[in-house]
Amino acid sequence: MMLQAVGISHRTASVQQRERFAFNHGEVPLALESLIQRFGNGVLISTCNRVELYINGHDDTTRPGDLIAHLTELKDFDYQEPMPCFYELSGRDATAHLFRVAAGVDSMVLGEGQILGQVRRSLQSASRAGSLDPVLSRLFHAALETGKRCRHETDIARFAVSVSSAAVDLAREQLGSLADKRALVLGAGEAGKLAAQALRDAGIDDVAVTGRTTRRSEKLALELQGTVVPFAELTDALVEADIVIGSSAATGYLVDRAQMEEVLARRAAPITLVDVAVPRDVDPNVRDLPGVGLFDIDDLQSISEANLRLREQGAIEAQRIVENAVEQFTIWVESRRAVPAITALLDRAEAIRRGETERTARELELDDSRAEKLDRMTTAIVKKLLHEPILALKNGEVGGDAVRRLFALEER
Repeated sequence: MMLQAVGISHRTASVQQRERFAFNHGEVPLALESLIQRFGNGVLISTCNRVELYINGHDDTTRPGDLIAHLTELKDFDYQEPMPCFYELSGRDATAHLFRVAAGVDSMVLGEGQILGQVRRSLQSASRAGSLDPVLSRLFHAALETGKRCRHETDIARFAVSVSSAAVDLAREQLGSLADKRALVLGAGEAGKLAAQALRDAGIDDVAVTGRTTRRSEKLALELQGTVVPFAELTDALVEADIVIGSSAATGYLVDRAQMEEVLARRAAPITLVDVAVPRDVDPNVRDLPGVGLFDIDDLQSISEANLRLREQGAIEAQRIVENAVEQFTIWVESRRAVPAITALLDRAEAIRRGETERTARELELDDSRAEKLDRMTTAIVKKLLHEPILALKNGEVGGDAVRRLFALEER
């Protein structure tokens, strides 16, 4: 039994690579079903900055490369080793990585709050799909608890910003004051809501929302006292907007080059587009057009670096919480692994004790009262003798295989 994880993130892969492997909401159940069939369990995390797969391997022949190959197969990608954009983790390293992710320590924008909810949704999706086993369930619940502790007990989230608010900061760097600007948000999901709220917080009164789902767009616009743009009128809305934030969950471009050429022909002022969606909402070829400032999620790195300096002490404290949580989870995993060896050791010791006690009682012709005293005495001796070996097994100080060899225990 060994935890294994593979993935790509903003640290190892460009946005082009990440969007190639991103899973939208509708793809996740089928992906989890395939993990059950192939590995027996699994949890999938897919966000704008990372795609990660976690399994609890019961088959010693499973290699991390098998997980990468499975991910690439799910996305119809030709898998060829090596793939340096993927990282491979196992055991304690996989645990530590997930806990760091949930704590916001591994985020592009250090301490951002979205990731904790994304990890929670990944756990919920796996639960609905039936792809959790006890170890994965405990792992993800412990990760969520660790993330919450880091946010409550340290300053890592004190100056936290979401990816969406970092996008607004980037727009401010390009345009200066945003108070008199008109903004358009592509997408009315969670990321779109955060983007729209960040635009409001930046002092923009004129915020429009559009998306392929009219009902969601209307709901978000109502919440923020913004305006709804029917998706069929997107080109007209682009003509009017100064700032566009792409944050939808669409699988293809919502804004292409030809459309943007038409927009530029109808407007005199430049336009700033910050595309934080993965896959991207805006065709990257738009970047070459005069009068267009197009930025994708990887361009938020400078915001992240400033963010890191503000909260580096909180990150240090959060890392201590993560390390302690990893230690506690590792002890729990080792104790689970030790259960069969502990059971076998106790059974063998009890069989020997009972046999020798009964033989001695017969040879000495002890009455029931004295035989009972002998039984209690031998039970106490065995319990005291085995206390330290069992404690060492539970704490992972000694492996079950070593104990089996030492005490000649049969496999169970």
